[in-house]
Amino acid sequence: MPEPTEHPVGDSPTAQVNPELPSEIAASVVSAVPPEAPPARNFTPPSHGEVIVVDGNYYFVGKFLGAGAFGRVYECTDEWSNELVAKIIVPRDQTYEEVRESWVQELTRLATLRHPNITYVHAAFEHKDTFYIVMERCFMTLDSLTNLPDLNGELWVPYVARDILQGLSFIHTAGYIHKDIHAGNVFVSHTMDRMVPTKEPVWSFKVGDLGISRLETEVRAFNTLLAQWMLPPEAIDPTQFGAVSRATDIYHVGLLLLAILLGRSPSFSQEEITDGQPRKMAEGLNSRYSAALARALRRHVQARTPTAMQFWREIQSASASAA
Repeated sequence: MPEPTEHPVGDSPTAQVNPELPSEIAASVVSAVPPEAPPARNFTPPSHGEVIVVDGNYYFVGKFLGAGAFGRVYECTDEWSNELVAKIIVPRDQTYEEVRESWVQELTRLATLRHPNITYVHAAFEHKDTFYIVMERCFMTLDSLTNLPDLNGELWVPYVARDILQGLSFIHTAGYIHKDIHAGNVFVSHTMDRMVPTKEPVWSFKVGDLGISRLETEVRAFNTLLAQWMLPPEAIDPTQFGAVSRATDIYHVGLLLLAILLGRSPSFSQEEITDGQPRKMAEGLNSRYSAALARALRRHVQARTPTAMQFWREIQSASASAA
C-alpha cells in the first residue's frame, strides 16, 4: 500500500508541481490554483445575558431597548458598574465589508466628537462578525422631560439650551452638521455621587444619535434623512430658503426650546413650515425667550441666528434681563 504524501504546513495537495516541469510552466500551474474562498460572515446579534470579553474587559448584555436607522440598542453594563448601552450595526442588504465601513465611519465620528455634552463612547469592537459601539446610558430623553405635567418651561430653557448649544457648537467647530436634532435624541444624563448614593443626581443634557451627521462640505439638501414633521424650510425648498447647513441645526434647537415652552412637541405641515408658522408661534409666546427662538426659526437661512454660540448669548441675555 503506498505511503500517504506529506505536505508542509500551509501547502495544499493541489499546489504540488512536478519538479521535472520547466520553471515557467510550473509557475503557471501554481498560479492557476484557485484561491480559497473567504470564510462566510454571519451577523449574530447578542442575546440577553450574554457576556462579551474584549481585551480583558467584560461587557454584560441586557435586554433589547429599541432600533434606529442604523442599528439596534441593548442594555449593557461592565465590571465597573457603568450603566451603558451596546449599539450594533445592522446589515441592510449589505456585505460584511460595507457594514464594517459604516461602523468605522460612525466610530470615527464618535471618536472625533468627544465632549461632555455629547454621549460618550466607552468602547468599540467586532464580535461574532457583528460590530459594536458601547456608549454611556442616559436616564431619559428630552421628549420625556418635555411631556412632564406642570413643566415650568421658562425655568428649564436656559439650562437645556446651554448644554445642547455647547455640544452643538463643538460639533460645528469640528466641521460636522448633526441634521437630526430632536427631543428623542437629546438625552438627560444623571451623574450620581457614589459616596453619597442618596444625594440628588446632577442633571445634564447631551446630544446623541450622530448616525447621520456628515461633514458640512458633504451635505446636499436632498440626501438628508430628516423626519417630515421637523423639516426646516431649506430642506423643502433650498432654492427659496437656502442650503442645508449648520443653520439647520440651529432651527432644530429652536424647535426643541419651543417644545419646552409649549409643554409638548409641535408638529407642522410643509405648508405651515414654508409659511413661517414655527417662528410666528414663538413670537406669540409670553416668554422672555420669544425673540431669541423666533430668530432661530426664521425661514431663510441667512436671516437665522448664525451660530450656536450666538444663540446661547441671546438666551443668556434674555435670562439676565429678567433677573
